[in-house]
Amino acid sequence: MARLYVYEGKRHKTYYTIDRNNKYINLGRDLPEAKRKLLELEDEAPARGTVADYLSQLMASRLKLVRSNKLAQSTYDSNELEIIQLNKAFGKMDPAAIRPTHIWKYLHEFRGSESPVRANREIALLSTMFNRLIGSGVVDINPCNGVERNNEVSRTRLVTDAEFVEFLKFSARKSEAGMRMALAAYIAYLTGKAQGQILKLTRHAISSDGITFGARKRGSGTLVEWTPRLRRMVRYALSMPCSITPLFVIHTRAGTPYTSDGFKSNWQRLMNEWCALGNERFTFHDLRAKAVTDMIDQGRKASDLTGHRQEATISRVYDRRRLRKSKAVR
Repeated sequence: MARLYVYEGKRHKTYYTIDRNNKYINLGRDLPEAKRKLLELEDEAPARGTVADYLSQLMASRLKLVRSNKLAQSTYDSNELEIIQLNKAFGKMDPAAIRPTHIWKYLHEFRGSESPVRANREIALLSTMFNRLIGSGVVDINPCNGVERNNEVSRTRLVTDAEFVEFLKFSARKSEAGMRMALAAYIAYLTGKAQGQILKLTRHAISSDGITFGARKRGSGTLVEWTPRLRRMVRYALSMPCSITPLFVIHTRAGTPYTSDGFKSNWQRLMNEWCALGNERFTFHDLRAKAVTDMIDQGRKASDLTGHRQEATISRVYDRRRLRKSKAVR
């Protein structure tokens, strides 16, 4: 565009213009947004961008959420993969030209025929983009609304007490790294927390009352009060061999926290060895479901431990009871 200039910095580009009074005006780092601002300055109607442009803007806003700890890094990483597929199908299109029939075909005839669950997630992200565009006046409708999604079967794997105990013993005997995995798994079960929350757990979260976990996604923060078993596991984790006084409860020998990828690699290696002995595989996330299921069996409110605001989420995702129990009516 005429009168649109770019400054090439070491880490990023900055767009700017110079007005008729020779005054420098910063237009930001995002090219589509810079073009829109320039058109507004010149009293021209901004040209509508492509779906790829608006998906890029969405990811920029989600990156800010990651930096402010309001969105998990793993969620952002998944979104980046989802955008690759969305851009293949819709990237060059005007968002106003997309109709529900396009969304249905994506879900059921093209992408969804190969990866139905991933297609659902990708359209959910596209729907988020359209909701933003409605709010900013770019489009009037969200074509993703009302389109039937692919069926998803909820995970039903329930780790039994016996196999969990045997897995912990197996891991602890395997190696020092296996012991760290076992401690992470046990603390995750006792607190009902996800892997990311366990890996980020530091001494600062520990008090005389228990362990304080910050809010995750749209949930609430929680204080998990001490039990003798939880206190013992945390002390054991902090005492694991380390070259410095560790800040993180689950830490490497160097005192650093595990990265998500590093922890997953160790977990998968351990789980492969566990399965080679004839045992059934389970995921780290299944331990959270086990915690919820055990709490429900005890007649306790699981959301007080997990921090979920909606009981429906717990019922749909984490309640793995194979047999519902109840006393007779009378």
